[in-house]
Amino acid sequence: MKKITHILLFICLGFATQAQDNNIFIRAENNPELKVTIDAYFGISLMTQYDSFIRYAFIQIKRPSGEQKITYLSKDQFMAQITGKMASKANPDKINFLEKYKIDPESFENLWKLRYIDYPYEGNMEKGWAGFDFAPTPAQWAFLKKNYGYGSFDQLLYGEKMWELVKDSQAQAWQAQYKSLK
Repeated sequence: MKKITHILLFICLGFATQAQDNNIFIRAENNPELKVTIDAYFGISLMTQYDSFIRYAFIQIKRPSGEQKITYLSKDQFMAQITGKMASKANPDKINFLEKYKIDPESFENLWKLRYIDYPYEGNMEKGWAGFDFAPTPAQWAFLKKNYGYGSFDQLLYGEKMWELVKDSQAQAWQAQYKSLK
């Protein structure tokens, strides 16, 4: 038994030395192809959620695979994180993105107007910007896709394109242009 143990130990040591000589074992930090990076973003979609017309999210994207992990947030959690009042991996420096991009917080809640022609519940006579009762027209969808990369209700818009859409949608000229698209 002792002899078999020594033989097995000798064989294992032989493989280990060969493996190191042939660079089979490479540390991840010495090979960028093996590194995994996770980018974190805030995101929105026009899918409604229980407390809002907008679905708010925190998105983590693994590179290089593109695998996504999505955590949905309440409006309050989202606002606290984008203003730096609550810790977030998407905002580790606690930047107030509303100030940075000159966005009125109410602008997020006005995004329902991209999807509806009339406010969808009783008691509010406010008008939306959409060309159809419950959806943008094909021309409006094409505009959103071309300018912001946003092409469907359930898609999450994130990163710079999200900030651009929210900021742009505040301007009356932008709203008039969007409404005119049939």
